[in-house]
Amino acid sequence: METLDLYLHDRQIGTVRRDRAKHRVVIEWDSAYGGNAPTLTESFGVIPGRAPDVELASNFLGGYAPEGNQRTALAARRGIDPDDLYGILNEFGGSIAGAVTLRDPDEPKNYHPDYDELAERTVATRLQQAIDEHDLGSRDDSRSMLPGFQPKLLVARFDDAWLEPHGRAHSTHILKPQLQSRPEAIFNEFYSHELARHAGLSQFQSAMHTAGTMNYLAIERFDRQVVRGNVVLHHQEDLAQALGLDWRDGDAKFQDHRLPSRKGRPSARLIGELLGSIPGGGRAAEEWLRQIVYHVAIGNNDAHAKNVALLHLATGTQLTEIYDAVPNLFQEGRIDWNLALSVGGNFDHRRISAEALIDEALSWGVLPRQLVPNIIEETLAAVESAVRAIAPPSLASKGMPERIKWNVSRLLSGAEISKPKK
Repeated sequence: METLDLYLHDRQIGTVRRDRAKHRVVIEWDSAYGGNAPTLTESFGVIPGRAPDVELASNFLGGYAPEGNQRTALAARRGIDPDDLYGILNEFGGSIAGAVTLRDPDEPKNYHPDYDELAERTVATRLQQAIDEHDLGSRDDSRSMLPGFQPKLLVARFDDAWLEPHGRAHSTHILKPQLQSRPEAIFNEFYSHELARHAGLSQFQSAMHTAGTMNYLAIERFDRQVVRGNVVLHHQEDLAQALGLDWRDGDAKFQDHRLPSRKGRPSARLIGELLGSIPGGGRAAEEWLRQIVYHVAIGNNDAHAKNVALLHLATGTQLTEIYDAVPNLFQEGRIDWNLALSVGGNFDHRRISAEALIDEALSWGVLPRQLVPNIIEETLAAVESAVRAIAPPSLASKGMPERIKWNVSRLLSGAEISKPKK
């Protein structure tokens, strides 16, 4: 019987095997594992001696897989079906988001991660491969994967050099190449990183680089840390996993505009309620409100359930810092006023107001009524300060600071954002 050893950090907690349905797998717990800290997932509990629900277990592990063209391309490279979950975990589950790893039971006990230093021209080649082939620029021996649609390259950074991980060696950085179809996108994202850091919503580092003629954005992974030359993992899961959403459905991470309460789809309220259910979740719910305010303020219409995540630590669970927050509403030809998750019942970004934000936060039943307006006002003030302090890159979309200032001023005045004036 084909099986993989399931590890959380460096502790084996069980095994994974195929289910009769190709898109599902079965988890069987190790007899010594009782689900103790850190938490594995919020989508199901660990009952020693009893396998978890197959559908929930599959959606949790499948949620670490790439989406769309990337999963199709990676699967094709290894001759497997893109919906074959066991096959994907077998091929690419050695290094995924967070601290879960899937390992070959016959792996040598003295395993040591293997890396090769990447020359600048090789970085450019791998990035172009990621664009052309949709395959994360991976090598034939790679056992790494990461969720998402956007072309990217997974690398490690040691001693000021980019390194290519082999096998299940872990990356520390994500490199996103400039795309001809959206040449300003990575510069807009970097600008958002700068704003979020200034506003106190993120801490991970990022920087723009050039390899040959290829511009790229280098992003430090917040679920990785280099300690004395070793990559230490921090366990995370995104909210699509935590809510048990279908791992195969690329639309499952979005709230349905036509049926906002549709089962199997997320909402800001469901996320807020889930956060409120974890120990100390009031703090996580506060951070979620700050993140929603930030997404609205910068014009990010792609803040879906896979772009918000939980960090499971030995000391408890918390919301991760904000990530993948891009001011999409300033990219010419890509403006869709509908948000990924409604705010106070409104999907249309132009209809959002401070009142809608307050209504949204209060609907979770987690935050004190008197606290909510203060959080919103403080976050808007922090964004306003960041926009004043930080200039966007020269190759970013034009007019972003002015548009963000408009959004913030309208929200602070109590009005709906409406459509920014040219």
